[in-house]
Amino acid sequence: MGSGVAGLSAALAAAEAGAAVTLLESTSTVGGTTALSGGVAWLPANDLAAAAGFPDTPEDARTYLRGLALGDIDEELVDTFVAEAGDTASWVQRVTGHGWVALGYPDYHCELPGGREGGRSLEPLPFTPTAELAAQVRPALSWRLPMTQHEIIANTLNRDVLTRRRDEGVLTMGAAVVGSLLAAVLRLGVDVRVEAPVASLRRDGERVVGVTLDSGEPVDGAVVLCTGGFERDPSLARAFLRHPSPAPTGAPGATGSGLRMAMAAGAALGNMSEAWWCPAMAIPGEEIEGKPLHRLLLAERARPGSIMVDGRGQRFANEAQNYNDVGRSLHDFDPGAFAFPRDPSWLIVDNGYRAAYPLGPLLPGEPDPDWLVRADSVEELAVAIDVEPDRLVATVSGFNAAALVGDDPAFGRGRSAYDRFVGDRRLDQPNLRPLTQGPFFAVRVLPGTLGTKGGPRTDVDGRVRHVEGGVVEGLFAAGNAAASPLGMAYPGAGGTIGPALVFGRRAGACAASG
Repeated sequence: MGSGVAGLSAALAAAEAGAAVTLLESTSTVGGTTALSGGVAWLPANDLAAAAGFPDTPEDARTYLRGLALGDIDEELVDTFVAEAGDTASWVQRVTGHGWVALGYPDYHCELPGGREGGRSLEPLPFTPTAELAAQVRPALSWRLPMTQHEIIANTLNRDVLTRRRDEGVLTMGAAVVGSLLAAVLRLGVDVRVEAPVASLRRDGERVVGVTLDSGEPVDGAVVLCTGGFERDPSLARAFLRHPSPAPTGAPGATGSGLRMAMAAGAALGNMSEAWWCPAMAIPGEEIEGKPLHRLLLAERARPGSIMVDGRGQRFANEAQNYNDVGRSLHDFDPGAFAFPRDPSWLIVDNGYRAAYPLGPLLPGEPDPDWLVRADSVEELAVAIDVEPDRLVATVSGFNAAALVGDDPAFGRGRSAYDRFVGDRRLDQPNLRPLTQGPFFAVRVLPGTLGTKGGPRTDVDGRVRHVEGGVVEGLFAAGNAAASPLGMAYPGAGGTIGPALVFGRRAGACAASG
């Protein structure tokens, strides 16, 4: 159930093992949130990294992940992940016949023991599907160019190449992951069905023996839940998440159907308050299949000439940090005010930034849209965004004084390799510059999520654990439909897709074994 990277890798492994496989997708296209993503997989100690000059070991990866866990980790799952990540990177290339490349993308906390400044994040090469296959893949978001992460990192974008790719229907990033995996599962005879929502699990006693579709049709076999998270279901979000209404950036099918079925079968749950958090922005009117769509704020926060403040006009984090940690910081609760003071927050930039860098979909030189707040002075901007003017002026002045000498003693912005990597690396100071060039602009920042990371707990083979001990026979889970094998950790770019590949593969192989 589900056709993102976890479902496709599970189907591929099961078919490779000789099983008859049916892949059920509730929406009209294949790929889920994976197809909308950057398509990067965090897979430590892989051969591509070694060949690209990024030596690594499973032992160092294990040390790094334990340092990120903050006590919330399943040691057995982590050991399995780091032991098999490299082999899975080789496997996905072998079974799809499609190549991947190692990126010079630093781990999000590369300064910790075992961290690396590149090589663990992999992405697929551009993939050219047949017209028939392309029609089955969830289309990339309308504003996304057919570029690769490597081209973005190396700043080697070529308009002629992008035009050719668009004309030829070439897929990149997450769509390339989905396209290459889908082509492979179809070659192996997997029965791929879209618009096939599942109503319930079918059981023989306590054992899961199949599903019943909304249409009433039964489908027999072991069941692998790969339906994504539950961020698109308001009742589940209110029940479990630390912030009651996160702004989702992913596909519309993440409504928690797999979670509800697992709960009904007696599954033990884990990580239920956690998600792949992010700061997000909303463009009025943007939707995906009739549901609101939000945009991840990534490099916008890291570039010089910008700061981020809360509803009180104060900075509260290193803006250039990875989006998961900044996103988590947006959930701060003020018991005195009985409010979430960082919802909303504001990304503030000066005119020098506005003239040099994109801001969401807005390019330098384009007219200012209605959703962009503009004012001639910091005081006037504070009034426009309902922030105390004196406090915002003090915040900007304090930041400017430190940025002038190339430092941020309050939050350490620009000190880590990751910060500098996502900033403007053409400059001596990739992340810091005083905000002095009026007019000034503000974009509302919302607590967002790429997807939830809680669900049924699983063993190393993806078997769903029962709340009373043992496992739910015949039921498996992987990807965002399962409790994350990495606990609270978000190790680096591709920290969602990498474990989904490893444990989707294991779940599919185990389900096929009977």
